[in-house]
Amino acid sequence: MNTKIVALVAVIIIVSTAVGAALLLQPQDEEVSISVAYSEKVNYETLMVANANGYFQDEGADVEVKLVTGGIEAATALITGAVDLAAMGDAPAVQLISQSQGAKIVARLAGGEGIHRFIAWNDVQEPKDLEGKKLGIQQTSSTHGAFLQWAEANDVNVKNITFVYLNPRDIPLAMQSRQIDAMGGSEPWAVNTENLCGDDVHELGNSSGLGSTFPIVLVASERVLDDKPEAIKAVLKALDRGNGFIKSNWTEAMEICAGRTGLSIDDQSRCSGFQFYELGFNGTDVESMNMTARSMMDFGKISQMPEVMAHVDLSLMPRDGEA
Repeated sequence: MNTKIVALVAVIIIVSTAVGAALLLQPQDEEVSISVAYSEKVNYETLMVANANGYFQDEGADVEVKLVTGGIEAATALITGAVDLAAMGDAPAVQLISQSQGAKIVARLAGGEGIHRFIAWNDVQEPKDLEGKKLGIQQTSSTHGAFLQWAEANDVNVKNITFVYLNPRDIPLAMQSRQIDAMGGSEPWAVNTENLCGDDVHELGNSSGLGSTFPIVLVASERVLDDKPEAIKAVLKALDRGNGFIKSNWTEAMEICAGRTGLSIDDQSRCSGFQFYELGFNGTDVESMNMTARSMMDFGKISQMPEVMAHVDLSLMPRDGEA
């Protein structure tokens, strides 16, 4: 073979190999793709608004949304590897980090003292009237943790209550048919119960005044923290913008959320108004989660108190001026 041809072939092979290696080293599309589990219900307005307004794409994240019924389902999706990120309330987060699976809280999205409500039939007039009755609630949900704290504060012996663990979507009908005497839920489950049952039910209490802000947090799997930090950063920037939009454009934000939760705009605005919308994580969040953890441990839902800050990574939070 002609030596010039041999040399040319050798050069082509070397160049092709170098180009192939360079392509392998370059960031691929999947490095910015990321999946997020959350519920289209009150408490998750930040995500609904960020998604609806295209903020994820604006910040360079190719987000695949996985819709679930509640935070406990989001936690399950994260544990099983079905998603990279999951939004949930304090109780599912406490249960998740108690399992020491490497998942970490990367931000608090929102919170509010009175976001959990307890609706009862009219013959249940006082908190202690719940003893001997049936309470419908989603097991190990944030509302479950809130109810345990509320019951303790009101001297209610939860051992004398029959807990009926239900999908929250089924709770209003269970109340209407008197399969349960009371329910605990965040929104829209509580307001849906009131709307369906009318004057036969009333609010027995809510989670305000317990000293907790019941934070809604975003949790990342250990794998995605290692493999996709830039994607997490982009998601957090988008969520920060989502919170900013909610605070600056309340009516429009409520219209977006009502279109997803199924609530009227008035009900959406009233329910969302119990919350604050701010990206962060601070000592109040830690103490709120500790309060929930203590209640869950007393009730036998976790075996020991988790060290919350050992399961928090705030290094990917947007710095001032980045959002």
